[in-house]
Amino acid sequence: MDKANHKMIEWIVLTKAPIAGLVKTRLIPALGEQGACELYMQLLVRLENTLKPLVVNNNCQVALWIAGDAEHEVFKSWSSIATFYQQPDSRNRGMDLGERMAMAVQSSLARGCIPVLIGVDVPDLDEAYLADCMAQLETHDLVISPAEDGGYGLLGVKIFYPELFTGKAWGTESVFESTQADIHKLKINAAYLPKVWDVDELADAERFYQLSV
Repeated sequence: MDKANHKMIEWIVLTKAPIAGLVKTRLIPALGEQGACELYMQLLVRLENTLKPLVVNNNCQVALWIAGDAEHEVFKSWSSIATFYQQPDSRNRGMDLGERMAMAVQSSLARGCIPVLIGVDVPDLDEAYLADCMAQLETHDLVISPAEDGGYGLLGVKIFYPELFTGKAWGTESVFESTQADIHKLKINAAYLPKVWDVDELADAERFYQLSV
């Protein structure tokens, strides 16, 4: 059996300190700065509650990469399941999403883990879905979940593929298609999980609120 299968899964969460006006900015026109911020905090709580039992019951851990104030109240409860890392200030460093994801993935691999990037705002990433991801990583070198908006909600890799994090129009509907092309070109043994959706537009927020009722 591949020795990599015995390594610990590390769930990588790239997040921001929830400051009104700085998170879920596309929803500010509809929800207001405070409303968009409160939605983001609800999404963070949902993800935390999903990850807690996984960490307790499985060989996995959480790396929380925070942009902004890592001392924010909302992160205090994460300290029991996650190790905190500070994201570089992208405004000063000029780092795009791909570069920030690549940095977190390389950090995880350097610590002997199998990194899995997961989105904060993807309600489909529940405990069963993430357990399926772990199972797929036993026999595949890469696991990815396409998203309805053309991006992806999850990406797990056993080795670093720099091509996956460059040359992408991040935040557009071409990201998954471009990533899939790289996977095929590199001949990676990949597993594709069921399609997911994320909370970006008002209709997505309403869909999420319905789940929470």
